[in-house]
Amino acid sequence: MENPHTRLGLSLLLAFLTGAVATRGGEISDRAEGVGSHAPSKPTIFGPDFVTVGVPCSYVCLAECSPPCNFTLGVDGKSSPGNELSFTVRQWVESMTIECTARDTVSKDASVTAKTVQVLAGPANVSINGPELVVPGSKQSFLCYASCRPSCNFTWRFGSRWLGGHGNEISITAKKLAKERTLTCKAINSVSGLYAMASLNVAYGPSDVTIKGPDYVRPGKEATFWCYAECSPSCAYLWFVDGHTMEGQRLSYMAITISDRTKSDTILCEAQNIVSGQAKSATKAVSLEGPYGRSMATRAELTLGLLLFALTLVSVILL
Repeated sequence: MENPHTRLGLSLLLAFLTGAVATRGGEISDRAEGVGSHAPSKPTIFGPDFVTVGVPCSYVCLAECSPPCNFTLGVDGKSSPGNELSFTVRQWVESMTIECTARDTVSKDASVTAKTVQVLAGPANVSINGPELVVPGSKQSFLCYASCRPSCNFTWRFGSRWLGGHGNEISITAKKLAKERTLTCKAINSVSGLYAMASLNVAYGPSDVTIKGPDYVRPGKEATFWCYAECSPSCAYLWFVDGHTMEGQRLSYMAITISDRTKSDTILCEAQNIVSGQAKSATKAVSLEGPYGRSMATRAELTLGLLLFALTLVSVILL
């Protein structure tokens, strides 16, 4: 005859193995589904400690979960499913909060973590405030402005040389005809290291003013002359010919006003820097040319010489 205690022990063992356990309330709960399941570990958010307005950024949330967790990830209370998040800040705020939730798919237990990130902006709208252009030989001060959050550091470059220790203000004296012809301000975000620059050209000249054109002009025939100068920015040009003043780098000249056919005319060109006001001029002598390709003065001298030679020859013959 089977022992009743043996039968009861077998029944309890079978119930344990199958996962059916009687609770105090008489309900049966199935623990087989929960084998190996545990609450997720505290999630970790991976990503930068700061974001910059207008610059894309991304974050990833990870946690130890068994079975795998469901994630939600968001910014300032606006979350979406998944453990990856990419976005671009369009407007500056002081800070933002990245929040991640990892939830066990079986037990529904959840673990939450958050990361506060600083919001940066700029540098943007970099500009140099001061004289429009640097005038050689004079000391001038300049200020550099930039839109930066939280702040910007500034460095300056004059030509190819970087100048340190001046902050956003600098005073310089440009040498005349110096090779350094550009002043540059570099604004650097003090946290992100992002930078932007603004530049001004250096004014120089005029120097080496020259006039290019023919040495002889035929009466009634047009001749063209050009005036050149080393100048930054471009110079303005004035011509002074026969008591007249004309503007422009190119001169079209017609010799019809000279009454004395034996004299030369002088053409004068003045180049003026439109910023500094400095001016320099050059002249060119132009002679009238006769119908045989020689200047009128040269032909007159030749005619007089031939006449004297003829008179001398006649005197010798008569003697």
